[in-house]
Amino acid sequence: MAEALVAQFARMVQHDGGSLRLLGTEGGVIRVGYAVGVDPSCEDGACILPEVELQQMMAETLSRRDPNLAVQVTRL
Repeated sequence: MAEALVAQFARMVQHDGGSLRLLGTEGGVIRVGYAVGVDPSCEDGACILPEVELQQMMAETLSRRDPNLAVQVTRL
């Protein structure tokens, strides 16, 4: 489940040069590392997906698959 979740959202952050890495799972929490990319067409960086929003989207997706699991996204 953890690998599939990371793979699904990795495609989304790759557009701006970002990447995701599965850091581990423990006690029902999937820990994900997020290396933020840079979009050269965004002068102020506002178009880069913040880790808080990424975590929220991942949590919503995960809750539909397994409501007993949680996700924690950390910026690398």
